Amino acid sequence: MTDDIVLSKGLIKEFPASDFSLIIPGITQGAPMKRILNGISFELPKGMSLALLGPNGSGKTTLLKTLSTIYAPDGGKAQVCGYDLVEEIKEVRKRISFVSPSMNFQKKLTLKQTLDFFVKVTNGDWALAKDFIEELHIDHLWDTRLETFSEGQKAITRLCVGLQKNPEVLFADEVTGALDFRRKQIVIEFLEKQAKERSLVLVDHDPEVVDVLCDKLLLLSRGGTVRAMVDVAQLHSEFDYAFDVMVIPKGHMTEKAAEDLWPQFEMVGGMCRFFAKNREEVLVIHERVVDWGKFIDIKTSGISIEDITLMWLAKHEKEAIQEQAQRKKELAEKRAREEEKKEKRAERWERWKEKMRHPFE
Repeated sequence: MTDDIVLSKGLIKEFPASDFSLIIPGITQGAPMKRILNGISFELPKGMSLALLGPNGSGKTTLLKTLSTIYAPDGGKAQVCGYDLVEEIKEVRKRISFVSPSMNFQKKLTLKQTLDFFVKVTNGDWALAKDFIEELHIDHLWDTRLETFSEGQKAITRLCVGLQKNPEVLFADEVTGALDFRRKQIVIEFLEKQAKERSLVLVDHDPEVVDVLCDKLLLLSRGGTVRAMVDVAQLHSEFDYAFDVMVIPKGHMTEKAAEDLWPQFEMVGGMCRFFAKNREEVLVIHERVVDWGKFIDIKTSGISIEDITLMWLAKHEKEAIQEQAQRKKELAEKRAREEEKKEKRAERWERWKEKMRHPFE
């Protein structure tokens, strides 16, 4: 058994390269395949939760479904809750739940009938399901058919089905995506209170969800490879920004002009992006840009967790490059000093030999 709640070593997943490929086991030879996960390796310690981040095509949802046993891996190894993902799949499935917007239920069943079915099938916890429904204030819908539910009510039902099993690991795709602000806050608080009881592995772009519920971020690159594993606390200790203010200047804007307006910025294709920690700083940036006056447009938006992660990586990659350059410089200087010493020793040796040839001069 391992001390990690999730462990992945070189995980690979492939699908037919074309949606129209017909794969017949034992007959089809050399069917073209596209690799979605290309050697995913990471460790998630027990008691911690993880967010999967990355651009479209990086394999986030595929990784989530593979770790939750919906897809079988085509290579590599993985363990969840200490059990092998392939060889001990039944043990894994006893201990996990998967929640996704793609989950559908029998529309003619009521909320109570639906939850009752899943509690019996999975040997779940009816009290936990009831508490969750009551906290989300949809207990008045117990006897209502799911076909009449709004998208938000369906999202709550899906999450309840996942939670009633009381899983050690909850795998969830956009867990609060269809919820209004008030219900999103309730879900976040509910999951936060249960943090000691289970780990979460989430695909979610909501900074608040990730900040509150996750300890680590796994950033994937296009092509299904791991770019970095980052601690959320470390990320926000270095980049504690919530908003960006994008300014389109009239003509060319120098870095000096941008820095004079606000020190936290980056130049993006002729535009300038300023970073603010709160709304008060946003107002200050707006006032300074308006006073400066040399702009066409100004727009404020929230910073996504991917943006923060990429900025953190860019900073550390830049620092790593600088450190590598400094090490190369120091090594070159050391070699130059050694060469100089060798030359001086050779000169002394030549002088000594010359002196030995003419000892009495």
